Amino acid sequence: MLANLRSEFLLDADIHYLNHGSFGACPREVFEDYQNWQRILEQNPIDYFTRQLKGLFGKEASGPLEKARTELAHFVNGDAKGLIFTPNVTVALNAIAHSIQLQANEEVLTTDHEYGTIVATWARKCAQNDAVLTKVEIDLPVTTQAEFVDYFWKQVTPRTKVILMSHITSATALVLPVKEICARARKAGIITVIDGAHAVGQIDLDLEDIDADFYTSNCHKWLLTPKGTAFLHVHTSRREAFEPLIISWAEINQPSFSLRHEMWGTRDMAAFLCIPTALKFRAKHDWPTRMSESRKLLYGYRELFATSFKRDLICNESWLAQLASVLLPTDSNPGELWQYLWEEYKIEAMITKWREDTILRLSFNAYNTSDEMDLLFQAISRHLNR
Repeated sequence: MLANLRSEFLLDADIHYLNHGSFGACPREVFEDYQNWQRILEQNPIDYFTRQLKGLFGKEASGPLEKARTELAHFVNGDAKGLIFTPNVTVALNAIAHSIQLQANEEVLTTDHEYGTIVATWARKCAQNDAVLTKVEIDLPVTTQAEFVDYFWKQVTPRTKVILMSHITSATALVLPVKEICARARKAGIITVIDGAHAVGQIDLDLEDIDADFYTSNCHKWLLTPKGTAFLHVHTSRREAFEPLIISWAEINQPSFSLRHEMWGTRDMAAFLCIPTALKFRAKHDWPTRMSESRKLLYGYRELFATSFKRDLICNESWLAQLASVLLPTDSNPGELWQYLWEEYKIEAMITKWREDTILRLSFNAYNTSDEMDLLFQAISRHLNR
């Protein structure tokens, strides 16, 4: 096992942070780079915005912002010209909903495993246009990815205009076969919108291979950047018709496609500028090995939890990355358990409700230890036995 990296992070020494998936944690050296860019901004704001971030007021994009964009595009095998920096996936998905034109009775097809605020966004979009949001029920345990694709595709109808799907689901932590869905959708002329909030940095992401019309992911989770760092990748076939969420000087200056969608007036871009530092941190600390070690330990603990609480596993390991969800006893109260873990043990863990089940989403990263997972198991066991 590689050495634990807790000292490289800014996390409080007194807490057990077992919920990296919700907000992530930023390494010390990445955060220092972030603060350095903020200092550069404050030392001379005019110089920062008009000279150092070259391209913001012209057609030729260059400078540190484009360096960050290029390195991120290379990391995810995407096209830098179609990659837009956004504060988070929620903003990106709102921008997509804002730009897509729905007609009466057209359908947005999704699953019942999607993130609540994203469903709310598209439900409102459909309601405003007399369109229909259809949630396909995907029961647990899931079987094979091939069966998932076939079952989901049977729900597609002639009126399906958009397929909205998570790459990694929030509550159930399933890695969905989005590549296969996108391939079928492209042949059928259906727009694909992939919510990859948990994907970049947690799995090997290849945007060219997935070939979605719209793909968005949060860098401030598993890529280890500061909060407020995400991206939206727009397929070449969708760029001309894609409307900016915010109208700014870009409508006059006509810069690059990316900058047209990023220029929101005065905006601190420091978090995006330290993406290269985050990528270097991962490379320096052999992140592929750390991910492999984390997954192996995580999968063992999910079996312990499932067996001890007499609940079935919701999937086999082929559906998982560095998150794994387990079902807790049906009479457990997620709010009470979450509060108990924090107040009694200073444990940060994600506990939520999905359908009628209480779900514990396990998470393990390079700063966690097996002792923390043992403590989580013991604490939940004590609470449920009270």
